[in-house]
Amino acid sequence: MFLLEKKCLKDSTTYTDYLKLSQYRNSVNASDKTLHIEDHGAGSRVFKTNDRKVKDILRHNCSTQKDAQMLYRICNYLKVNTVLELGTSLGIATHAMATARPDAIITTVEGSPEVYEYAATALVHNGIENVNCIGSTFKEFFDEYDFNEVTYDLIYIDGHHDGTATLNYFEAILDKVHNDSVVIFDDIYWSTDMTAAWNKICAHSKVTASVDCFDIGMVFFRKEQLPERFYIKL
Repeated sequence: MFLLEKKCLKDSTTYTDYLKLSQYRNSVNASDKTLHIEDHGAGSRVFKTNDRKVKDILRHNCSTQKDAQMLYRICNYLKVNTVLELGTSLGIATHAMATARPDAIITTVEGSPEVYEYAATALVHNGIENVNCIGSTFKEFFDEYDFNEVTYDLIYIDGHHDGTATLNYFEAILDKVHNDSVVIFDDIYWSTDMTAAWNKICAHSKVTASVDCFDIGMVFFRKEQLPERFYIKL
């Protein structure tokens, strides 16, 4: 974990690809579109209506530039080849992960149809060709899509913000991970419910190490790793 912290999480290098991440964010921020949101999660603390401007969704519901850069570094450092993202939103995190590993296969799932359409189109317009965008609720994805033989190097869960649902999704992806997989959860301190879910996940018998970054949480499954919880302030 020392190397992960030093060479990845706290790597201060300004990578050339960070410019691409900024350009994608700027293109989203320049949009004058309004999207109708079908919220399948815990709801919004900010918005009072389900019709929202793209730039407002970007501001309140998407990965920050700092988080996008961190996901870029994680994908590069771990050399991931297969990624599953639950919660595409406008594709900020999706774009970062796809840019980091252009030969990887990125599958991303978004349950709100207009948001899904926007992200899928925006990613293609920005030259991203290695992302499979799926318009589906998370439950429908697990119930209906045939991916029995698939395992993922990285799974990023960012969408529901409900403790019970998060635990259910974690259980659903357990047979999709391997010894060197990492599962990343966003907003682990979003509510007491989410924090309780995070603590239960860390204590799961299949989890051998967890990293609490005080916003996102990461869990690993390496059998050679002694069970331990790490705390890294970014």
